[in-house]
Amino acid sequence: MREEYSIKTRENFCTEISIPGSKSMTTRALILAALSENPVILKNPLFSDDTVQMIECLTKLGNKILVSDDKHYIKISGNKKREFGKKTLHVGNSASVMKFLISYVATGRGEITIDASSRVSSRPIREFVDSIRELGIEIEYVKKSGFLPIKIFAKGTTNNTIKVSGRNSSQYLSSVLLSASYFNSDINIITSHKITSKSYVDITLKMLHDFGANIEKTETGYLVKKSKYNTVKGYLIEGDMASASYFLAAALITNSTIKINNFSYNSIQGDYKFLEILENLGLQVVSRTKTSITVKGVESFDGFSLDLNRTPDLVPTLAIVALFAKSPSEILNVANLRTKGGDRLNSIRTEIKKINGSATDLPDGLKIIPKKIGTYKGGVMETYNDHRLAMSFSLVGLKVSEISITNPHCVSKVFPNFFTEFENIYK
Repeated sequence: MREEYSIKTRENFCTEISIPGSKSMTTRALILAALSENPVILKNPLFSDDTVQMIECLTKLGNKILVSDDKHYIKISGNKKREFGKKTLHVGNSASVMKFLISYVATGRGEITIDASSRVSSRPIREFVDSIRELGIEIEYVKKSGFLPIKIFAKGTTNNTIKVSGRNSSQYLSSVLLSASYFNSDINIITSHKITSKSYVDITLKMLHDFGANIEKTETGYLVKKSKYNTVKGYLIEGDMASASYFLAAALITNSTIKINNFSYNSIQGDYKFLEILENLGLQVVSRTKTSITVKGVESFDGFSLDLNRTPDLVPTLAIVALFAKSPSEILNVANLRTKGGDRLNSIRTEIKKINGSATDLPDGLKIIPKKIGTYKGGVMETYNDHRLAMSFSLVGLKVSEISITNPHCVSKVFPNFFTEFENIYK
């Protein structure tokens, strides 16, 4: 019997919640710290399915990782020799951990098999494997050509140029950038196609700068100079801006006041832009500090037309916001979501129609035409084991009676205590 989470309607409330550390920053910081010359302490890390998988895999590769009892920090002493031996790594449901580890393994020596859940193993990775092979790294497919599991025979890089596509995932580029300083020579990265989710590459570049990498932007991509990470001993992980987005949206659509703790002022994360988007719709910033923000919603707000190519993780949340606007909305330039963990756009459209909403496909996005509140109907919204959909669809139940969502535990991928914080709405 599958589990469901039932949501009670609630408007005009006042509450306080806390968001976890950034998943994107935590996974990147773990790779950077493992490569660093000195031990590194990561403060305010996220402990979720993805980051736990990364910690387990890096530990298996000889890195010493100590987690504090209160989980407020992680201390990493990297395996400087990076003699990995013969190992099998399992990354579970984390495609990002898989991608980041492939480049990390290429910095050392060993015979490393990488496997994953059926969900991740069903995604094609030939494009990225072909890129890594350009560096002289031998990789073979263990079962099905073009898919996990793969076996990497790492003996150091022999070539200094790699072409990386940005068409389907920015994580390919981020993966190479994170580890390229420790390849055998300076690396010329040539990017092909427009980079989707570019804001995540920006996070990578900012963190690389913090750790002391020497990277130059070129006409065709990036030049990464062979160097060592030796400038960081302690690194603070920001609060996760995508996690904040659900509560910012909750405040807007219910005309409520919410204080969000662990909200970083002037965050380096692209999803920080969500605050500006909602401010343009009428969300009021009541007060803010370096580590918190208090916002208040409005009685009504207009629809919008937004290009979300740089911040695709915001699409599900904004789709739900659009349901309660006064006029139609368009979400544009996010065609890559049709291949991200399944077809996320189709999933959103399907579930909106299930509650009698109006959502239609655009060539590269969605158009949503809002209806009167009484027109929407309750029901069970399928989450497709997608954490972003689970958290976004929860917002529907604040406005529409008798809404429940399936498989609520899938949020553990990025925000394990999401529903604990969500319950604060009812206190």
